[in-house]
Amino acid sequence: MKQHILLIIISFLFAIASCKNSHVADIAVPGGDAASRFTIEQADGFKRIVVLNPWQGASDSKFSYYLFDDTTSVPDTLPLTNVVRVPVKRIVCMSTTHLAMVEALNATDAVVGISGRNLVYNKKIRDKLESGEVHDVGYESNLDKELIVSLKPDVLIVYGVDPASAGYLTKLTEMGITVMYDADYLEESPLARAEWIKVFGALLDKETQADSIYRNLRINYNRICDSVNTLSVQKPKVMFGGPWEDVWYVAPSNSYAIKLISDGGGDYIFNDVIAPSSQPYPVESVYLKSMNADVWLNPGSAKSLSELVSTDYRLNNLPVCGNKAVYNSNKRVTDEGANDYWESAV
Repeated sequence: MKQHILLIIISFLFAIASCKNSHVADIAVPGGDAASRFTIEQADGFKRIVVLNPWQGASDSKFSYYLFDDTTSVPDTLPLTNVVRVPVKRIVCMSTTHLAMVEALNATDAVVGISGRNLVYNKKIRDKLESGEVHDVGYESNLDKELIVSLKPDVLIVYGVDPASAGYLTKLTEMGITVMYDADYLEESPLARAEWIKVFGALLDKETQADSIYRNLRINYNRICDSVNTLSVQKPKVMFGGPWEDVWYVAPSNSYAIKLISDGGGDYIFNDVIAPSSQPYPVESVYLKSMNADVWLNPGSAKSLSELVSTDYRLNNLPVCGNKAVYNSNKRVTDEGANDYWESAV
C-alpha cells in the first residue's frame, strides 16, 4: 500500500498541471487555498487590481493598477503609469510562469518581450524569438530599458525578489512604462498560485475564460486530494530539494511546493519548518534526517541517480537512493535547459 500511495504522490506532483468577477473573494477556495497576494475589485467604470507584498519579507507594501477599456476616460486623479487599457495587446513577461498564464488564455500573440530566451519552453514563443517577433529584454539590473520602451508594451509584468528590485524598475516607470508586480511564487498553496490566472484574465479581457480554467483546475485538484484522503495507509516520508555548495536550503512546510506533497499523501520530513522562505541547513543534518525517507523529489539539476550521488558520496548511502526512489522534474526540458516545470506546471 505504501508503494500505491507513493505512485499517487508522483502522479499528483507531475500530472496535476495538465488538469486543464472579478473580486477574488467571490470564488474563494475552501481550506485557505485562495490567493492572498492580490485582489480584483470592480469600481465605477474600471477595475482595480491590488498586489500585496510582492517580495519576500514585505509586510505592508501595496501596488494598485487601474484597468480601463478604450472608451472610458481616465480621471486626472489617477497616476497614468498605473493605468492599463484593456484588453492589453502588448505584454513583456519577466518570468516563464507569466508566459504560462498567457498561453492558457490563448493570448501568446500579445507577448512582445521576455526575460531569458534560454529559459522559455513554449514553442510558440521560441519560434517568435527566432523570427524577431518577440525580444529578449534582459534580466533584472541588466534590463535593456531602451528596448523595452521601443516595444511600447501596455504592461511589463515583473516579480519582486527584494526592495532593491523596485529600485531598478523605477527608471522604467519614469520612462512611461506601466510596471505590474506578479507575486504568484510567494503564495503558499498550488491553487493560490494558479489563481493568478485571474489577473491575466482581467488584463486580457478574458475573465470568463480565466475563471473557468481555474474552477476546473480546482475541482480536479480537490478530487485528487479526496481520493488520497480515503486511503488509510501509512504516509511515505518525503525529502525535497538538494544540496548546494555544502548548504541545503530546506523548503518550509508552508510553501506551495510542500503543500503539493501533503495534498498528494506524503509526510514531509521537515514539516516542523515554518518560514517565509527556504532555510539554510548543514548538509550533514539533512543527510541524517533523510535516512528514514521513502522518496526524494526534486533533487536539483541532476539528470540521473549516478550524477546525483557523484556530487556527494554520502548520498549513495541513503536508503532512498539504494531503492532508486528519486524523482526529478525534468520530463520536459529543451536542449537549452528551459524546463516546463517552471512554466506550464503552475
